[in-house]
Amino acid sequence: MQDFNEYVKNGGKKQDIPEGMDENIVNMVSSLASRFDGKNQNELLMAIYNEAKKGKRNGTLSNADIDNFATMLAPMLDAKKKKMLYKVVAELKKI
Repeated sequence: MQDFNEYVKNGGKKQDIPEGMDENIVNMVSSLASRFDGKNQNELLMAIYNEAKKGKRNGTLSNADIDNFATMLAPMLDAKKKKMLYKVVAELKKI
């Protein structure tokens, strides 16, 4: 399995999506990553949050998708950031 950076570098080809990962989530993260390359962490987090909120409201992002994203992201975070991630996940699931 390739890591996410390799996925982005390869242009997000469908065959590069990790097994069990929703293509919409991977495409959203890839798009945000390229748009916010070089921006600060807060700008990126707000963009991800706003995109997720929009997806929840229009029905293109499920709670399972949010869980999958959090599962993918959590191992890359320290304890403080994981706590924040799970707080945001809980908030998004309420939408």
